[in-house]
Amino acid sequence: MFEVEVSRIDPFRSLVKALSVIVEEGTFVLNEAQVRLLAMDPSHVAMVDFELPGGFFDGYRCEGEPRLSINIKEFLKFLDRVDKDEQVRIVLNEEKARLVIHCKRGGHSRRFEMPVLEPLDEEVPQPKIFFKARARLTTGALRMAIRDADLVSEHVRVEVDKDVLKISAEGDMGSSFSEWERDSDDLLDLKVDEASGATFTLSYLSDIANAAGSVSEVAVLELSTDMPVKMEFEIPQGRLVYYLAPCIGV
Repeated sequence: MFEVEVSRIDPFRSLVKALSVIVEEGTFVLNEAQVRLLAMDPSHVAMVDFELPGGFFDGYRCEGEPRLSINIKEFLKFLDRVDKDEQVRIVLNEEKARLVIHCKRGGHSRRFEMPVLEPLDEEVPQPKIFFKARARLTTGALRMAIRDADLVSEHVRVEVDKDVLKISAEGDMGSSFSEWERDSDDLLDLKVDEASGATFTLSYLSDIANAAGSVSEVAVLELSTDMPVKMEFEIPQGRLVYYLAPCIGV
């Protein structure tokens, strides 16, 4: 049995959108305390690690530890039909293998149903990476640097040195450079055990930053040279973390 109630749909919808940019189909692990998703994109270039406590919702009921496998992009389409002032109740009907979305406002109610998928057999391992550098910055600054890079290239390089964070891109149309010194207003913290840098596919980084930036004001980047980057977006409740593999030889 699993059921949640949501009175403010926008924050929840934004979180689901942040998942959908990486994962099309995913299996949520549910228990009495939280909702959890650890999943990779189809190409195994990016991963999302997501947790949302039951306290996020206005009502939360879960018996046992059911697994909920759905098409997240399709789920988002239904959530996009919910108006801001509607009360929402989402129920897992295990007998019919359906996820039911109830919307109500005054005396008017609507209901959507979508199929539940078979749980994915693939077990996604938790990444074990020893990071050599860590930068905490505003998501606004991160998004601006990525948009700058998008003008000139399909790839972007992220580097952390002793006293500076750099995001740059170079291509046939020119180059872009963003640098934050340690005392920058947008660079909130910088810890460097070893200078580190890696190059990433810009489209992935752009999708992640734009979607996660709508729910988070602060991002934490962790790097080691030519290793996946860990991007944790601070949210009021729960955990939203992405891992993105580097482009080698670009």
